[in-house]
Amino acid sequence: MSALLQTIGVNKSFGGLAAVTALSMDVQPGEIVGLIGPNGAGKTTSFNLITGVYTPTSGSIQFEGQEIAGMKPHAITRLGVARTFQNIRLFKEMSVLENILVAQHMRMGTNLFEATLRLPSYMNKERHVHERARALLAEVGLSEHEQAPATSLPYGKQRRLEIARALATEPKLLFLDEPAAGMNPQESVELMDFILKIRDQFKLTIVLIEHHMQVVMGVCKRMYVLDYGVTIAHGTPEEIQKNPMVIEAYLGAG
Repeated sequence: MSALLQTIGVNKSFGGLAAVTALSMDVQPGEIVGLIGPNGAGKTTSFNLITGVYTPTSGSIQFEGQEIAGMKPHAITRLGVARTFQNIRLFKEMSVLENILVAQHMRMGTNLFEATLRLPSYMNKERHVHERARALLAEVGLSEHEQAPATSLPYGKQRRLEIARALATEPKLLFLDEPAAGMNPQESVELMDFILKIRDQFKLTIVLIEHHMQVVMGVCKRMYVLDYGVTIAHGTPEEIQKNPMVIEAYLGAG
């Protein structure tokens, strides 16, 4: 099976400081792959490189066989790549429903002429977008909150909303940056079930950064471990747990 995502020798330096060195990883369709490592290991920088926030200093990033290194974030999103962020970035002045509607705009397929004159074609698309947004909220258990301000939700539900907003762009590949951050043990267990559910329901491939070992070991079949921007290990959760370099660099930290 061809890899959905492949990075080959990706490097990123900031003012001579190497943030990511020779990142080479592959992600197969339908997988949930973990990217772990201590703080400052280069995990979020790797996400930023793949999603177009940063341009690699060198190396190749391919999505469905197409080179995407250096492409703009919106262009990469349109290809089918979505993400969440380490710090929740909801549209604070918008309702729960409006956060989903905004994310769907790129898939609406309308133009300025249709929108300005509010032609029947535009109104039909607008109605479809609202229906789909409400259906998506129902699927993630947020229907009862659709008119509430996004930031009025409890923390765990804000995380779900951010993931739902990413799902609204109709991705094939979803990046989750520390989705369990700030969650209590019960919320973390619920998150694991939620990640598995959306993978199956939306036919997704997922890559996640996570410090919560119960989550990453519970949902990932494979994982990559970074330390100071260098990949020091790759394998199954069982292999990673036994790897001496990983134990020293990350699992044994603190």
